[in-house]
Amino acid sequence: MTDFAALENAIWSAASAYDRAAIERLLAPEFFELSRSGRKYTREELLTDTSEGRPSEHRLHGLQTQAIAPGVTLVTYTSETRYPDETQWASRSTLWAQTAEGWQARFHQGTPLPETFRP
Repeated sequence: MTDFAALENAIWSAASAYDRAAIERLLAPEFFELSRSGRKYTREELLTDTSEGRPSEHRLHGLQTQAIAPGVTLVTYTSETRYPDETQWASRSTLWAQTAEGWQARFHQGTPLPETFRP
């Protein structure tokens, strides 16, 4: 049984640490993201981002999985990102596909979560 919570946490951890090798393993070549801000990011943009970003802690709440087809799983959850000066919440979804290299994310979307819908 695949531990999708571990895979999601690995993406958050690798992105936070800017670990290029980990991100290359986790994201499929055709990966793209529609971010919480509404911006579209490609895998290449994420791999070449060398900015440090703000220090933050991430928590994932209510993670659920749904098999879409053999070797394809949709993962949904709520993210809580704590910065020194604010906390951001988002509803998130990731489409994972099993490949020769293992499970890789092909698509991710983050949508800002209004206060009334937060856990």
